[in-house]
Amino acid sequence: MTSTVKAADIDREFDEGKDVLHHFDLSKPIVEDAPANRKVNLTLPDWMVKRLDTEACNLAVSRNALINIWLAERIRHEDGARTR
Repeated sequence: MTSTVKAADIDREFDEGKDVLHHFDLSKPIVEDAPANRKVNLTLPDWMVKRLDTEACNLAVSRNALINIWLAERIRHEDGARTR
C-alpha cells in the first residue's frame, strides 16, 4: 500500500538535505523529448535591446529566455483570439 505525502513535506525534506527520491515511482519514468529548437537572428534597435536587458535583469533571466517567454505569450494570445 502506498502512502500519501504532501508536496510541502517533500519540499521540507529536500531543503533539509534529505533524499526525497523514495517518494517517487521511478520504475516507469516519463521522459519527454525536448522540442526541437531553431536559431533565429534578430536585428533590433539599441533602445529595444537595452529595454529587454533591463526587464530580463528584473526577472533574473537571460535576454534569450525573456524573448522566448514574451513570444510564447503572444502566440498563445493570438491562438486564443483566433478561436473566439
